[in-house]
Amino acid sequence: MSLALLASLASLAASVAATRVPAVIGTSVSQAALTLTETEMFSHTVSEEGEWAYMNHFWAAGSPAVDRAIFRYYVDGEVNASVVFSPALACGVGWGDQTAPWGNRWMGKAANSTGWFHNIPVPFYKSIRITYQMALEDAGVAKAPGAGPRGGAVEQVGSRVWAIVRGSEGLPLHLGELEVPLRAGGVRLELQRRSAQLAPLDFYSVASAPAGQSGTVFLTSLFVRGTGSVKFMEGCWRMRSPPAQAWPGTLLASGMEDYYDSAFYFDGGGFHLPDTGATHLPGPTGSRDFTFSGYRFHEVDPLVFRDGIDVQWRNGDVTDPATGLKCTLQSGGVVAGPPDLVLGPSAVSSYAWVYTWPPGGAFLRRPSTVDPFLRARRGS
Repeated sequence: MSLALLASLASLAASVAATRVPAVIGTSVSQAALTLTETEMFSHTVSEEGEWAYMNHFWAAGSPAVDRAIFRYYVDGEVNASVVFSPALACGVGWGDQTAPWGNRWMGKAANSTGWFHNIPVPFYKSIRITYQMALEDAGVAKAPGAGPRGGAVEQVGSRVWAIVRGSEGLPLHLGELEVPLRAGGVRLELQRRSAQLAPLDFYSVASAPAGQSGTVFLTSLFVRGTGSVKFMEGCWRMRSPPAQAWPGTLLASGMEDYYDSAFYFDGGGFHLPDTGATHLPGPTGSRDFTFSGYRFHEVDPLVFRDGIDVQWRNGDVTDPATGLKCTLQSGGVVAGPPDLVLGPSAVSSYAWVYTWPPGGAFLRRPSTVDPFLRARRGS
């Protein structure tokens, strides 16, 4: 056996040993009281052997208030949690939609009431602390002037939560083809939660990272309440990397339904697919319900960046009368869409799951997906 082969085997053994960490972490709670008091559910400190860890399973059920309960993940001793979510919105579902069952490898809902799960990894290097809390809107609080954020009302009695959180120490982390460089250190997940009131043709930043950062936008979810019609769906999706990149950047989709891999104002109805979902659609014509929610994973088509990023959606869009093309003009043009529909203001909110790491962090391909016949085809 050659020295080169022995060295290669020794390197492989060292690599396997480094990741052979028999550590499953997590817990569950059953029938726990869900109140306005933030309650710790789980905490963990990474072992010296583990080097790093990540939580990659969450499930919650119970009283209807669980849909809107607030779960917080405090990573590596942070004072303000970088991952804060409500179970329904974390699964890209808004407006109280209870469609079930559905699911994919990353998230879903398997019960008529609550029963939300997701497997989105939350990495950490030192410690994690996970808490839950009732949302203010479910506490029956009538705020009095000057009474503070909780007012002086009494919480609902009898709200209960069942929940599971679970993860692992020391294992590699893959997001589709992308291996997240945990070993290099400094990997962080930020769940960006935003909301705004948009005038017609306003731009809205769904996900962002400053220039100088590397990473990937893994999942976006959008929740929109339009006024007057569904013409807001004409809005194009764009990506700029770096964020100061000149207009128009990279055009991701020429309309809302295009971004979610549907067409013609989602005329095929709602869906929950592996990579995209239209989880709540406006009501029938004449209902005056112009609400939408949906999700898109960028697992198969990673939105990776090396120098920051800004992912934008627009409340409606315009067509260039000189070319007939949509999404090319930053201002001016003709409002796109059927002329009998009115583009009005929209209330929008969003979740974006953005992983970042220090500049120069490697973008690695998952080793198990390398084509074993590639070398043969190349004649090498």
